[in-house]
Amino acid sequence: MNSRWQLKYIRRRREIVGTFMRHGLGYILQRFGFNDRTAMKNIRTGVPVSVKNQYLLAINLREALVELGPTFVKLGQLLSTRTDILPPVFIEELEKLQDKVEPISWAELKQVLDQEMGPIDNIFADFNPEPLAAASIGQVHRARLLNGEEVIVKVQRPGIEAKVRNDFEILKGLARISEQRSAEAQRLGVLGMVEDYRRTLLRELDYEREARNTERVYKNFADDKRVIIPRVFKEFSSPRVLVQEYIEGIKLSDIEMIEQKGLDRRKISALGTEAFLSQILLNGFFQADPHPGNILVIDNEHIAFIDFGEIGYLSDLRLAYVGEMLIAVTKNDPYRAMSVMRDMGILNHLEDSEDFSESFAELVESLYTSSIGSLDIKHMRSEIMEFAYRYHLKMPSYLTSLMKALITVEGLGKKLDPDFNFSDVVSPLAQKVYRERLKPSNIGKFLRSRYYKEVEPLKVIPSNFNRLLQDTADGRLTLHLDVNLSPKLYRKTAQMVSRLSFSLIISGTLIGSAMIIQANHSAQVERFAFLGIIGFAIALISMVAFFMGSLK
Repeated sequence: MNSRWQLKYIRRRREIVGTFMRHGLGYILQRFGFNDRTAMKNIRTGVPVSVKNQYLLAINLREALVELGPTFVKLGQLLSTRTDILPPVFIEELEKLQDKVEPISWAELKQVLDQEMGPIDNIFADFNPEPLAAASIGQVHRARLLNGEEVIVKVQRPGIEAKVRNDFEILKGLARISEQRSAEAQRLGVLGMVEDYRRTLLRELDYEREARNTERVYKNFADDKRVIIPRVFKEFSSPRVLVQEYIEGIKLSDIEMIEQKGLDRRKISALGTEAFLSQILLNGFFQADPHPGNILVIDNEHIAFIDFGEIGYLSDLRLAYVGEMLIAVTKNDPYRAMSVMRDMGILNHLEDSEDFSESFAELVESLYTSSIGSLDIKHMRSEIMEFAYRYHLKMPSYLTSLMKALITVEGLGKKLDPDFNFSDVVSPLAQKVYRERLKPSNIGKFLRSRYYKEVEPLKVIPSNFNRLLQDTADGRLTLHLDVNLSPKLYRKTAQMVSRLSFSLIISGTLIGSAMIIQANHSAQVERFAFLGIIGFAIALISMVAFFMGSLK
């Protein structure tokens, strides 16, 4: 690390800590070990750190993250999935994070295009320098290829990858310090969390990955002419530039324009919801950020999805878990629901707690009541979030992404159609999925996934058992115990161990002596037979003394 970069590192670190302090979030820093002069040097506290109103704190946190830039905005969006460590009010506030920023200049943009594509005149007949949209990672422009096709071009901001990497180096350093100073930070695994988020965000910076996502969704809807997915021009795309088909449409949230065009809001609402649920239930590969700008209305019979940078994935097994959970809730069966959660790896022996079992049964009862008549996804998710936070349950990322996406779609459906009922769309689609799952090919796929989850791990048992036996035979087997005993219990345990050890020694001496006495001795060594008799006598005397002592 050269001195110039080190100076930038120190300044940025102070900026991060200072921003949190100014927004009244100093208590968070203190909880995670930053309460000394090293961390707070030359930093004004600004807003008092003793603010207790969670709602205000959540707003302050969101504003602080926006002020700190794209890395922290994305970090906040990722944190909004951690229902086990953040109260629901924080989750809801962080979900509002938007990374809209001022667009970069045409000169900067053209520099990136030239680096990635060469002279743009060799590819585009026309390129509009005014962006359609600008975000913290990149911005979108409209253009026309030399063959006349209208396209959109997504260009990454210059220097954004280096900025993200540098910010995460600082965050990793802060996380290490935090884990050294704070037991809570250690328990939460803050350093591992930062590393996971770093990998996630760096994947989002790879536009080739987004191109592959888009192509996959395009193939999934190839047989459904109602749903339009843009074609990707891979020959012109790169990790920093994405070129895809331009689709003319109305944003799903633009109710005024939809009405001006004389379109049927109810039909569009049903079509959009069904199309999105098809991504989840039929394909298990869905748009994890379906906000209004990413869904376009073409007409009453056609809808388009764009922007697949954030993707949720549900394997057949995960989809089966979700289905089993829904069945358990609709049947008000907490035991079945708990069994599914155990299979999903959400529970950590909490089901052994009577308090947890009772609270969980109440949760299932409440969800069951909410599901009667019409599903209220937002209300159901709110209850699940509160329960997860109370018992520190870490929900799988695919589940939190799914719930977030469903809430967004439900909100859009209700905005278009005030009488929108989620159940009316889900029920026929669920029946279609059920019939699809009963096909022999799909049953085979599911059984294979169960096999790899349940049976494959058993294959290592024989080799592990053989290794255990070999370690035992070679004297390499060790057992580490950390037991806290009272002095009285410790003395009693030590006495028992001593007696057991002495018993083994006496037994060994008796057996050895008996073998010597019974052996066929040659004439040369017969004189050593008396050793067996002496050993036998010593063992008998010791045994008598041992049992006499144990009676005291």
